[in-house]
Amino acid sequence: MTERVYLHVGAPKSGTTYLQHVLDGNADALAAAGVLLVGERHLDRIHAAMAVRDDQRLAELPESARSAWTRLVRQIRDWKGPAAVLSYELFAVASAEQAARAVADLAAYDVHVVVTARDLGRSVVSAWQERLKFGLTTPLEDWQPKPEEVEGSEWGWRTLDPSGVASRWGATLSPDHVHVVTAPRRSVGPEVLWQRFAEACDLGSVTVDPAVARANESLGLVQAELLRRVNAQLRQEITGSRQRSVWIRDLLAQQVLAPLGSERIGIPPTRLAEATEVGERATARIEEAAYAVHGDLADLRPAPSDARLPGDVSDTELTEAAAACISSLVVAMRDRAAVTSTVPGASVVGVPPVGRRERVRNLAARAAAPYSNARVRQLARRVDELEREVQRARRLHLRVATLQDVVRELLLDPELQDDGVTWEALNRYRREAL
Repeated sequence: MTERVYLHVGAPKSGTTYLQHVLDGNADALAAAGVLLVGERHLDRIHAAMAVRDDQRLAELPESARSAWTRLVRQIRDWKGPAAVLSYELFAVASAEQAARAVADLAAYDVHVVVTARDLGRSVVSAWQERLKFGLTTPLEDWQPKPEEVEGSEWGWRTLDPSGVASRWGATLSPDHVHVVTAPRRSVGPEVLWQRFAEACDLGSVTVDPAVARANESLGLVQAELLRRVNAQLRQEITGSRQRSVWIRDLLAQQVLAPLGSERIGIPPTRLAEATEVGERATARIEEAAYAVHGDLADLRPAPSDARLPGDVSDTELTEAAAACISSLVVAMRDRAAVTSTVPGASVVGVPPVGRRERVRNLAARAAAPYSNARVRQLARRVDELEREVQRARRLHLRVATLQDVVRELLLDPELQDDGVTWEALNRYRREAL
């Protein structure tokens, strides 16, 4: 039975996507070693975090989303191996009370909390980019992460400061059960991050392949500034987090713009100073709390950057980027039409996409049916089967009713029978029922 549970609760933009890809890609190897990767789908983990955080958006989602945390806790309970790992970065948003309640739900186990963190200056730039993907129009030079005390802030210091996340999630745990994992600088390969994370989760003895494909989700400098300006034109057309995630983040930002450029984005002096101050305070809080540190807390200190800022992008650069964007968008739309639609009755047009275009998804189907998946398709097939059963039962009922008319006619007193009516009843039975 499960003995230990490792809750990887954030922070966002600290290598969490890479770590989750390694976990997902090695789930079988982990299971063979007795370690459960909690959650059958990443979406289950997202919904579980929303449930822990009492996110009001759950009210608009199916019951399966609202019960996701309970379902994951049950999965941990039913696991036959000694350990389980649950990883999703936006658990970091939870308040101390919400975190304590979640940890209490796992009181039967030896619970460890794991917090990953990186250069806080780069974290600020990454957080600004993520906000761009959901319609932000504020320039980086004017943008400021919300303070740690702002509850519900997903892309402010509440989630980016590892000491605050560790404090809230580790409030009911002993310090040696709270692990802070620092992401190494860019000059070091991502495998080092996995090694530090594996050490925190006691996975060092499990043989895994940490070399996983990494999707380029970051925008280059020019492309980020272009997206910011496009957002201003889309504000009235693309509304709501669901539509923004499908059309702005998934299509425009990640599928079209991300592959077009990779120039690093600089850090405005005011943001660099703020990140440096937060980093120093975070380091002091982590050391004072005596949390288990995997890596070097110096990795949190913002490194100076001589990279350009979005405001330095010229109109010529933007024009060229816009032309490339439109071209790529047209190709993406063509290739999207070549993908078999998940909507029943849709047809295939054109030829299958190749290369990176293989990642093209049917965005229209996602927007119209965000919870379409294998389970939904299975239920749809079952509904079709039941409808056919109803139709067969209806035809049988008609046959029985017709037969009753024939029998009633044949049982009449011979003197009351009408040969024409009797033969008509028999013929109608043969014609309609048989």
